[in-house]
Amino acid sequence: MWLSQIVQKKRYWQQLLSLLVVLLINCSFYAIGQLQLQQRQQQWQQWLELQPLTHQAWLVSEQGQLKLLSSPPKAAADFVALDGTNPVLHLAPQLVQSWTVLDYLLLNLPFVIWLAWLVWIRPYQQQFRQELQQLEQQTQLLLTHLDLPFHQETNPVTQLQRVLLKLQNWQKRDSEIRQLVRVQGLVDHELAIGNRVFFESRLNHYLTESGEVNSGAVFIVQLSHPEVHLSNLIKLQRLRGCVELIAELVSGWPEAVMARLAENDVALLIPGLNGKEAEQLGDRLAQVLSQANFFAECQDFDLVHIGFVLYQQGQSSYQLMAEADMALKTAQLQGPNAAYGFNDPQKPKIKGSVWWRTELHNALKEHRFLLSFQPVFCWQDNDVLQHEVLVRLAGSDGEKLAAAVFLPMAANCGLAGAIDQYVLLKVAKLTETAVLEHCRCSVNLNVQSLLDEGWWHWLSAQVNQGSLETADLALEFHEHHLIKHYKNLKPKLLQLQQWGFELIVDHVGLSLDTTPYTDELPIRMLKIHPAIVRGVDHQLEQQLFIRGLLASCVGKDIKVIATGVEQDLEWQCLKKLGVTGAQGYYFSQPLARLIAQNQLSE
Repeated sequence: MWLSQIVQKKRYWQQLLSLLVVLLINCSFYAIGQLQLQQRQQQWQQWLELQPLTHQAWLVSEQGQLKLLSSPPKAAADFVALDGTNPVLHLAPQLVQSWTVLDYLLLNLPFVIWLAWLVWIRPYQQQFRQELQQLEQQTQLLLTHLDLPFHQETNPVTQLQRVLLKLQNWQKRDSEIRQLVRVQGLVDHELAIGNRVFFESRLNHYLTESGEVNSGAVFIVQLSHPEVHLSNLIKLQRLRGCVELIAELVSGWPEAVMARLAENDVALLIPGLNGKEAEQLGDRLAQVLSQANFFAECQDFDLVHIGFVLYQQGQSSYQLMAEADMALKTAQLQGPNAAYGFNDPQKPKIKGSVWWRTELHNALKEHRFLLSFQPVFCWQDNDVLQHEVLVRLAGSDGEKLAAAVFLPMAANCGLAGAIDQYVLLKVAKLTETAVLEHCRCSVNLNVQSLLDEGWWHWLSAQVNQGSLETADLALEFHEHHLIKHYKNLKPKLLQLQQWGFELIVDHVGLSLDTTPYTDELPIRMLKIHPAIVRGVDHQLEQQLFIRGLLASCVGKDIKVIATGVEQDLEWQCLKKLGVTGAQGYYFSQPLARLIAQNQLSE
């Protein structure tokens, strides 16, 4: 600070001295002009006195005065006056003139330019030179740190291009490391699918979470390697091939979860699968896997066995996995490449697509979709961030169905877009009448609705008409669906953000697939799936996943929210890990109305 003050004072005295110099120079110009004027007057006086005035052809005498003719010489006077015998000669003002303002301006022009440079340009030039030197020093330090030696004559542009390329490579590597940390404890690195911890956490979620579909199926696929001296590399290649085939066969069920349980065992969890579909899928898996090309030399051997069991919510995961293992042993007893499952006849019959289409059509007409609101709590502000809109269907039989039950059927019947429109308009009306502050609501949207051009035009019209207040609405998207349709969804999501909607990705962690959507989209919030949250206080693998997720969001202004929080120990652990907020039964049940701030407490 002291040095900068001295520099400022020095610059001030330089400017003041410059002004004094210009003033002295102009005084000198004025004095020189006056001396030249006097000298010229004396010269004219002497010249006129020596001239025989009466004999000059360019003068005439009129009333005692000598006047010029129409074409006098250049050095002639305008008139002269005679005063008796002592001639007094008066010079014309045009003959001897002093300097004009324009003359002074022309004389001062170089000094004005010099003063302008000294007062205004020179300080900026010096500052620019200093900044340039600092930039060069920092660039040299950066090049030294990056281990990028250059020749002294290398173009600076080339140097900066190489530095930029190096930084981009570092950024890519950093992203890969963060992703590795994110899934380190939940992934089997040999097969690039989930491990046993990953599978058990998701199975427990579907067995206990009331918001999910209440039934489904669990498969255990076991591969045999009859060759005696088969290398571990060949075994691993066969497993990878089986995983790819299984993923392709179950691609029609987006909620399917696949993981590796043991060296040769792969587990498969498909929510919402009924008994008939499970039998068909088991037989199909056994047929396709046993005939795969990587088993071409082992067609006469017993290669694949599949055991499956149907589940209902309320069962324990230990009981369910024991039943699946028993089904696997039964399949091994039945013969080569067999599939066997326990199909409980007491389990409720799943209704068909015709019934669902009729039921959903009638529900839209009769307004039987019920909305509730679950607040998202921020522990740092001790406040409500927003409310997630939960949708239930009041069935014609009096049963209330969760969205996880009827939305997949609505998508199969082509009615998901109509339900999304219904929910958006109803939420918009509720937020208009709400007098509470900070009542932003988040609505889960089916990605197929956004990809439908007719539905997109409808949404654009609603926004333009003002029927949807974008400042009051946030839109949530399932991470698995976002990754699957990322290329087509990206321009749509960017447009939604320009309209004013906040973008939220939920079910984060249910899928281990990766995509750079947090780097390329203006995502406002990530919601961790309840399967990652449940038991997080004693599951180091799940804690590692959350730490990796938080690290990937550093510097991106993305809030990380935990969902499905039910225990105080879970919440205390999540706060220590650094999540922004959470929602779940630990804080509040789904409510029939929006709530104001400061209504929740830890």
